[in-house]
Amino acid sequence: MHKFYFLKILALLFFSFQTFAYDFSFQKGDNSLQIDFDGNKIKEIKFDLKINGQRNFGIINYHNNEIYILLNTDKISFDNFKKVFPKPQKNKKLTKKINFNWEISEMTISEEYSLFSNKLNFIYDNGFESMMFYDSQKEFELSILPQLDGNKQIYLFSKNAGQFFYAQKISKNMNGGALIGKGSFRKFDDYDLNIKVKDFSIDKNSKFYNLLFTSRMLDIFSVLQNSQDEFNYLEVPVQKKGKIFNFDHAIMLGGTVAFSFKGEANPSEKVATINGTYGPLYLFEKNFKNVPFLSELFGKNVEESLLAADFKVKKNGNKTDFIFNPLSILTPGKTRNFFDIWE
Repeated sequence: MHKFYFLKILALLFFSFQTFAYDFSFQKGDNSLQIDFDGNKIKEIKFDLKINGQRNFGIINYHNNEIYILLNTDKISFDNFKKVFPKPQKNKKLTKKINFNWEISEMTISEEYSLFSNKLNFIYDNGFESMMFYDSQKEFELSILPQLDGNKQIYLFSKNAGQFFYAQKISKNMNGGALIGKGSFRKFDDYDLNIKVKDFSIDKNSKFYNLLFTSRMLDIFSVLQNSQDEFNYLEVPVQKKGKIFNFDHAIMLGGTVAFSFKGEANPSEKVATINGTYGPLYLFEKNFKNVPFLSELFGKNVEESLLAADFKVKKNGNKTDFIFNPLSILTPGKTRNFFDIWE
């Protein structure tokens, strides 16, 4: 319903109104539309629409070389926001600069979490130029800005990484965590982004919690504190092409455990494949990384760890399979490749 009404409004940008030479107004119930002309050219559009009980009103001003749009929305869910979110690409028919501003009083992410007093701004000038989105409490921020070298940088920040991943339908099993991301932007379906998350936990009801719990049985400090679900750090280098997200050399650290993984995911199709390794005594090994003999024995990376195990996660629709390779446990990294069942 949101998409239907907003598409009608955006269609006004491209309708010439050459057949009109007078102002026009329309009202039906809570919905109104007013169009002002300067000669036979459109000058201004004002609209006020009620959608699903929420008010959406705004103004579109036409200038010689620029179109200025201001839209105000009382409340909208993130899912509906994504459906109508403008993703401007190069359009040969559009010669004017567009300055688009959208103010949203409340954006609901989940039943427990909302963003308030949100502002979105994007500028289109012979192609997409820049975008900024943030809320008044600085819970979330996203910006895509041009750089001096002509490329665009994407910057992402969230005080609640768990809610960010939930909104993006990436995962509903992370709780909390501070997230920051930086990367290179080419198009909305073509960018690189390095995501880092600090101090988060995994939902104990998640399907893969038993894997995490088992991997930390030798982490005496987390066992004593009953904090096997808590992690210190996550880093995921992401590359998006079309609908596919690829990630490689990702790492997650918690207590004395480290996970390293790679794979690809298509959230829109609900499919994903992840291959990984975890080392239950990573920090113990790290303490001896400067001792030549032990460093050679344990390996330089978690993938080469002596005390490590391989795992695989495969998601298809609502079904998620977990495969664990016990042959890799207590096998030196240089020989563990011999048992690698994923390649």
